[in-house]
Amino acid sequence: MSPLGKFTLAAIGLRLFGADGFFAGMFLGHMLIDKTRVIDVIQKWLSSIDDNIRIMLPYKYYHFYNMIDGNFWGKIWGTILGSVLYGFNGLIFFFILGHFAFDTPNSRHARRFRKNFDHFWDNNWGKIGGAITGFVCRSSVLVFSGVIIGFFIDYYRLERASLLPLEAVRRFWQQINPLKLWRHSTEARHVAFLKAMAGLAAKVAKADGVVSEKEIRVFKHLFAVKEEEHSRVAKVFNEAKKSTKGFEEYARQLGRLAEGNLELQESCIDNLFKIACADGELQEQELEILQKTAEIAGLPEGNFDVIKKLYLPKSSNSTEQGYYEILGVLRTASDAEIKTRWKKLIIRYHPDRLQAKGATAAEIEATTQKMAEINYAYQEIMKMRRLR
Repeated sequence: MSPLGKFTLAAIGLRLFGADGFFAGMFLGHMLIDKTRVIDVIQKWLSSIDDNIRIMLPYKYYHFYNMIDGNFWGKIWGTILGSVLYGFNGLIFFFILGHFAFDTPNSRHARRFRKNFDHFWDNNWGKIGGAITGFVCRSSVLVFSGVIIGFFIDYYRLERASLLPLEAVRRFWQQINPLKLWRHSTEARHVAFLKAMAGLAAKVAKADGVVSEKEIRVFKHLFAVKEEEHSRVAKVFNEAKKSTKGFEEYARQLGRLAEGNLELQESCIDNLFKIACADGELQEQELEILQKTAEIAGLPEGNFDVIKKLYLPKSSNSTEQGYYEILGVLRTASDAEIKTRWKKLIIRYHPDRLQAKGATAAEIEATTQKMAEINYAYQEIMKMRRLR
């Protein structure tokens, strides 16, 4: 997740409304931009601009453009926003902030900062929103009340596992103990995760009509449950296996708990595939539930496709595979790896480069065709990945 929305609205809010605007802008940026599809649209738009520039840029300028490797949008953001809002000092500060926060994908410290920063907001936006409300209203009572109410909101959305909202509210109030408000939500997240996976496992197992003993044994093996948690998880599993309906709520809960953790999302979907295949065959109904679950939980389509292919017979359709072969990359390669390979091939087969070396007309024509083939393969791969 990118902190673009939080930083942008916080900077604007600070300039227009002071400290109140800073915190309110940070909150609104997280809720309205960074947690929605807006940030995905912005990132795809910037990536598309970068791709088009690389396709049209003459070779003699390509070397200089490639030196910055496309990692400059954050600095542009910082330069414009900082200079417009705060003048020269703002330009310097936001230029540095944009570089560190957005243009350093290979920096371990920057990745850790972005991950921890967004993880904090994802798990505490209820408390933060309540505190900001009281802070803006200049009321200490509202600040305190907002934090308490926000705690209940955060606890409820991380813990709930029931399909029925009224039942979820009832269970929520039964499990809340006012004397234990100091307890961190980690335990609640763990229990909620087990319930979500138990519900999904039961729904997947039921998809082919019967929940087999093998599928139950595989579930117990993959999701080891503590003795004190066994009764709660077993109750969810037994209730969920009655029907395949309602798996979407469990998938949404998994998405909330695993948001931003791609490794956990992949592991959960992979384990669900193992449960579905435990009886010897992956049925179409099971695959449909798995695909919708992955989509709701936030697992990218390309990652789901890689996992799916591990449990399905090899497809005879080689058209898509041909595009990967043109670029010389594996189907399991990430978007960033594919783009890096594409950029290297552009440099190697750029017609202007051969022309500068005195190549013949036939060689330049062949290279131009190869260049077009490379660009087409890259665009088709990116298009197919976006549609998944």
